[in-house]
Amino acid sequence: MPGDVVTAAGLTKRYRRAERPAVDGVSFEISRGETIGLLGPNGAGKTTLIKMICGVTAPTSGEVRVFDADPVRQPVAAKSGIGAMHQSGPFDMMLPALDNLRIAARFRGLRWRQVRPWALELAEFLNLTEALQRFAFQLSGGQRQRLQLVRALLTIPRLLILDEPSAGLDVAGRRDIERFVTWLREEHGVTVLWTSHHIDELERNAQRVLVINRGKVVRFAKPRELVEEFGTTHLVVSVDDPEAGRIVAGWADAARLTATAEESEVRIHGAKVQEVLPELSRYCHDHGVAITGVSTVADSLEQVFLRMTENEG
Repeated sequence: MPGDVVTAAGLTKRYRRAERPAVDGVSFEISRGETIGLLGPNGAGKTTLIKMICGVTAPTSGEVRVFDADPVRQPVAAKSGIGAMHQSGPFDMMLPALDNLRIAARFRGLRWRQVRPWALELAEFLNLTEALQRFAFQLSGGQRQRLQLVRALLTIPRLLILDEPSAGLDVAGRRDIERFVTWLREEHGVTVLWTSHHIDELERNAQRVLVINRGKVVRFAKPRELVEEFGTTHLVVSVDDPEAGRIVAGWADAARLTATAEESEVRIHGAKVQEVLPELSRYCHDHGVAITGVSTVADSLEQVFLRMTENEG
């Protein structure tokens, strides 16, 4: 569609001697300014899909277009607006981090004098300023991850591909990356394709999530829609003591509901408050059990993702 940053139609990639395609008939569209989460188990086809978007490998059949250009046949038009941060990248370990950025700028045909102020600003935001003077081999894994992000963003791309950007980062570092990506999207309209094993990152930041498994699209929807469609809600009942908890759990078992009790809290799975609470309240009143609190807890995107993919095949 006009205005889409990435479109894929029947995209398929087969490798010789492989039992099945790495990517199998995938179709989707990514619009300008979206942050898209890419989720799938190991071997689902995520890396192959990213390689085809970047023009590193050609599809066996089907089509992918980036900025309405073919990444393989029209590499300049397709790739000039892409910035990619991969899980690992080639640094010269015997050079300072700053020199690695200079080399990256030259490789991309950029004048270091022009991009240097922006690169230093990025490094400061990501707490890398002091590390820029150290040799690459002296950097921690988290510092190398952040250096990769600076390298990918020597210019502001139209499409930013993040492949496990928070690997090796602590919680504060992860949140720094999240805030920065949000700023890129909101202030510069950058489209982001983001893979992560920290599924909570995608739940917080992605407008939509593309779930793939065994090379096929399982679902492409908003995180909230996935949770509503594939998730369950748990009713959490708080009582005075473990004995009261056992009574509540016994009622749930008699009502053919799955329940787990921990101390003075009982979790009734898949139950809706409006359907369960009136009867449960009467039962507790008749058995001298005081309910001290009631709340509902919905599945996380991670729980939903595991449920969506565990039986796919």
